[in-house]
Amino acid sequence: MGVVTWLRRAVAEGAWRMAYGRSIESGRVYDIPFGDGWERGLRLMAGPIDGRGVPAAFACVMSFARAISQATPAHKRVSSSGKHEVVETSPAARLLRYPNAYQTFEQFIFNIIAAHGFDGEALALITRDDRGAPAELHPIPRRAWQPYVTPRSGAVFYYVGESSNGLYPERLELVPARDVIHFRQYTPRHPLVGETALAAAALATGVNVALSASQAAFFSNMSRPAGVLSTDQALNRDQMTRLRTAFKEQAAGMSQGELPILANGLKFQQLAISSVDAQLIESQRMSIEEIARTMGVPLPVIGVLQGATYNNVEQLINHWLAVSLGSLLESVERALDRAFALPRSEYVELDTNALLRSDLAARIDALTKGIQGGLYAPDEARELEGLNPTNGGGEPYLQQQMTPLSRLAKIADKAAEPTPAPRPAPAPAPTPANANEKAFNPERAAELLRARLERRANVG
Repeated sequence: MGVVTWLRRAVAEGAWRMAYGRSIESGRVYDIPFGDGWERGLRLMAGPIDGRGVPAAFACVMSFARAISQATPAHKRVSSSGKHEVVETSPAARLLRYPNAYQTFEQFIFNIIAAHGFDGEALALITRDDRGAPAELHPIPRRAWQPYVTPRSGAVFYYVGESSNGLYPERLELVPARDVIHFRQYTPRHPLVGETALAAAALATGVNVALSASQAAFFSNMSRPAGVLSTDQALNRDQMTRLRTAFKEQAAGMSQGELPILANGLKFQQLAISSVDAQLIESQRMSIEEIARTMGVPLPVIGVLQGATYNNVEQLINHWLAVSLGSLLESVERALDRAFALPRSEYVELDTNALLRSDLAARIDALTKGIQGGLYAPDEARELEGLNPTNGGGEPYLQQQMTPLSRLAKIADKAAEPTPAPRPAPAPAPTPANANEKAFNPERAAELLRARLERRANVG
C-alpha cells in the first residue's frame, strides 16, 4: 500500500487531528461604560479585528514587508579558506531570483511577510523536479491550508487545498512538512500555530477603529448648532421663527465672506468644541503608538514624525533591526536554509545594506574608514557602490607605520632585556720609530745588491 493511499485511509478513519481549531467568537458589540464627552457611548467590536482595515496596523505590517523585500537575497558558501563566497548556479540561487513563473523574489517575499504580519503565519509550497531539487515556491492563501499531526508518530503534514487561481496545477491534499515553508514566529497555542502581534494589540486596534468612526460622525454632523442668537428682549414664537429665517438667509453667504448685520440688540455667540471633545485626536495618536509599540515598529517608520529628524536614518534603522526587524530577517533566512536543505557551510543571507543606501554621507564615510583601516580593499568598497574595479585595488592597504601586534610584543620584550656591557676598544697599531723611514723591502734589497755586484764584475 502506497504512502498516499495510507494517508487518505487514515484521514477517512479519523486517525488524524487538526493541529488547532479556531473558536473565537466575533461580531459581538461591547459598550464602554466609562468616559465623558466623545467617550460616552463608544462601542468596541469583540473578537479579532482584521488589521488590513486599520491604517496604523496596515502601515506597521507593510513596513516590515517593504523592508525585507528590499534586502538583497544571496546563497553563500564558506570556503575552506574561510571566505564567504556567493553561489550563483545552485537551485537555491535560482529560486532567490525567480521563485515561480509569475513572481520575482521581491514580490514573493513581500506578500509572504504581509500575510505573516496580518495572520501570524504564512505558507509556501515547494514543488520539486525529477531529481528532488526545489523547482518552484508558491504562496498558499491562509484559508487554503491546514497543518495535521499524526497521533502515533507525531509526523507533521499539511493539507493544501486546490488552487483557486490555477497557479499550482493539482490538488495535493496531504503534503509532508519538508515540501512546505511554514513561516511563523510566536506560537503560544501550538508549535504549528503562529499568532500575530495584532492579537496583543486588539484593544488598541478596537479603540482606534471606534475612535475613527466616532471622529467621522462627530465632524460630519457636529451633533450641535454652530452658534446661538441671543437678545434681552422678549420674543414670541412668531418673532423667533421670522428671526431664524431671516438670519439663515443672511448667514447663507457667510462662507463666501458676506457679513450679516444684527439689530435690535441681537448677539451671535459661537459654540466652541469643549476640551474633552478636543482630546479625540490625542487619544487617536495614543492608540497608534500602542499598535506600533506592540508590532515593534519605530513611529517615524509609519509616518509619525513628532520629535523625529531626518539626520538619524541610520540610527533609526539600526534600532529597528535590533528590536524587531532583525529577528524576523533571521527567522526567514533560517526557514529558507531548511527548505533548501543547505549544509552547515552554506546559508541564505538577506543583505540589509539596501536599507541604509539613503544615507549617502554616512555610507561613504564608513567605506572610506574601512579602506584606511585595511578592512576593505578599494575594489571591494567600489563593488558595494556598484563601481568598476581599478588597477592595483584588489588588496587591502595600510600605512607604513602600522605594526602587527606580534611584532610589537617582540619589540617590548627586547626593550625589557638588560643592556649588555660595551666591548673594549681595539688596541692602536704601533707607531714606527722614524715615521719618515720607509719600510724594508727584501726583494728590492736583493735587486739592488745584484746590480751592485754586476757593476763590480764589469769593472774588474
